[in-house]
Amino acid sequence: MTVAEGVRQAVILVGGQGTRMRPLTDTLPKPMLPLLDLPFVEWQVEHLRRAGVERIVFSCGYRPREIEEYFGDGSARGIAMAYVVDPEPLGTAGAIANAAPVLADEDTFVLNGDILTDLDLGALVAHHRRLGAEATIALTPVDDASAFGLVRTDADGHVTAFVEKPGPGDLIPGEPLRINAGTYVLSPAARAAIPRGRPVSIERDTFPLLAARGGVGAIPSECYWRDIGTPASYRDAHLDLLAGRVDLIPAPGASWVSAEATVHLSATVGAGACVGPACVIGARATVGGCVIGSGTTVGEDAEVTGAVLGRCVTVGAGAMVTGLVVAGDGVTIAPGAVVQGPVSVATGEAVGSP
Repeated sequence: MTVAEGVRQAVILVGGQGTRMRPLTDTLPKPMLPLLDLPFVEWQVEHLRRAGVERIVFSCGYRPREIEEYFGDGSARGIAMAYVVDPEPLGTAGAIANAAPVLADEDTFVLNGDILTDLDLGALVAHHRRLGAEATIALTPVDDASAFGLVRTDADGHVTAFVEKPGPGDLIPGEPLRINAGTYVLSPAARAAIPRGRPVSIERDTFPLLAARGGVGAIPSECYWRDIGTPASYRDAHLDLLAGRVDLIPAPGASWVSAEATVHLSATVGAGACVGPACVIGARATVGGCVIGSGTTVGEDAEVTGAVLGRCVTVGAGAMVTGLVVAGDGVTIAPGAVVQGPVSVATGEAVGSP
């Protein structure tokens, strides 16, 4: 990745409640969910640091204390950090406007707080400068744009149209299917176009307004990109990291086990297993293709495959937990119980007990 010349500050949007990620987000804000051994948003901070960013503002809403207590003033990372809490949900643009008092009057990166990407931020800024754009959007290709918003551009890279959740009749034969990748550069003029004090969507309100006057650029990227907004995608992000698909993070191997975990010699830790700190994997237990949160115990002869387990979950001896079973913090799965996904188990619930 090249250094992003002249863009020294960034806003990370971390205000959402992460409802699609429940029950995992009952007790943690989504950006603080672990990705290997670090909170997810830590990887975004590192991405920005490598690009030369010197100051990050977290735009918060849901459970802001956990984020601020973890990062503090940023001095330990060599980056100044500040926090703005929205008084009510303000939307993606409204949150940016609410952060204006703590931002310098200069170009600013904006990142959605649930996107894992190794996008070249330097290339994004270079394109922004070349176009003289008010705002520039990174685009990522998809096979099916119907669940997203298709972005059309001209040959120079100016956005000509946004097509929200296009159906077959909205598509031009042969056109590239590219969507907003959730990473932007905003000029002071773009930020000034956002009304303050009320909910505003940058995707549906601000960008179309700016594009109508020719002010929005876009650059397609083939870099790794994943929205980790669902448990399945969150689990698959771990698998991608283990497979070395993300240049930002060195691949740790076929599986990852925290140095603070205890794994019995007869246990099997298969491909795609991510075992967090203070976990205990019992004798003859089998884990694979799964995310196991800190402090979780997998009992003797138990099997966990394909699941996402929160913190301090107990899987009893001989239990079988297979498929996309999403268990919140403190869940207890009784010895010998069989839990087949897709299913969510609420925080603190007991499964399979008499």
